Amino acid sequence: MSSSKVLPRRLSFPKICEALVAYLNAGADKEYVSVGDVAEKTTVTLHNISRNNSFFKSWGFIEESEKEQGKYRLTKEAAEFAYAYRIDPDGSKTKLLLRNILSKDEVLVEFVERIRGERINREAALIDLPRIVGDLRADKVGLNAFLDMVAYSFEINWLSTPVRVVKSPRKLVPAETKVVRPLLRKTEGRTSPMPAISLEPRTNITINLTIAPEITPAMLKEYIKAMLEAYEEYAEKRAANKVE
Repeated sequence: MSSSKVLPRRLSFPKICEALVAYLNAGADKEYVSVGDVAEKTTVTLHNISRNNSFFKSWGFIEESEKEQGKYRLTKEAAEFAYAYRIDPDGSKTKLLLRNILSKDEVLVEFVERIRGERINREAALIDLPRIVGDLRADKVGLNAFLDMVAYSFEINWLSTPVRVVKSPRKLVPAETKVVRPLLRKTEGRTSPMPAISLEPRTNITINLTIAPEITPAMLKEYIKAMLEAYEEYAEKRAANKVE
């Protein structure tokens, strides 16, 4: 890269654009403003705006005041993009304005040309991106956000984030329902006049789960399901031993 560059931190591409529009709405096209002023104009949290200012500065979206540390102003190009995005987010001119900002970096332009020439897919591009930019500490959300930014501004359709709306409605509610059903089915199906399980003292089990950010609802559901199946098998063996 022509100078030290930083990738976004924990913000999606739409949220990055929302933050830039918030800078514009806070008056950062005319004067230096604080992060607090910007946070008042958006749903993006102050913390997320603050930790992405290094990204904004390194790519020429904002500049910090030399006299008042912690105050920032949009560059002329970024203000034009934010204004266009606020009016027409999917417009050709809007994309061109963002492309002009990113195209100042020759290494990124060469990477885009290679993506087009070799038809590099999204997965391969995500692997190469930290090395190309020179930011090996980037998180997954930031990597995807920047690649979305490249796909949007350079209009590379096959790099756009795949839409997966089918899986999103699946929450933990189905898993909670399954917690009850297997136990009821086994109890109702037992014909013994002395239900050994019901005469035993109840056992209270407390399970503490530490859920990492990368654990999806679907993965958590399968994990809980496996635990329940293991416990059900254990309960059946105990009941069978007592009947014998």
